[in-house]
Amino acid sequence: MSQQVELSLSAPMLPVLYYFIASIAVFFLLLIGKLKVNRLRKYPLFIAYTLFVIAIAAIQINVFANGYEFVRGFLHIDFDPWRYDSVYWGSLIFAMLYLLAMPRNRY
Repeated sequence: MSQQVELSLSAPMLPVLYYFIASIAVFFLLLIGKLKVNRLRKYPLFIAYTLFVIAIAAIQINVFANGYEFVRGFLHIDFDPWRYDSVYWGSLIFAMLYLLAMPRNRY
């Protein structure tokens, strides 16, 4: 009997699944934070939360722009986002979505 050995050259999908689950969870947490900041109507909290949202979106932009060097150097995760097109372009989409979670200026 001959046994066939198949070598898969495709990348594993589990890291991509973890990335998208974490990114979607962060997006919903940012939206919940936006609602709370808008309801409290305190200017220092508005400023702090706006800077926080921009920082989180900047992390996604850096995943898009710098790839493996940023993820390994800053986040200390051994993951190459340029290996997966969905993560590469998804990081750009998530960065734009995160900016929708900025609170509205009513002051």
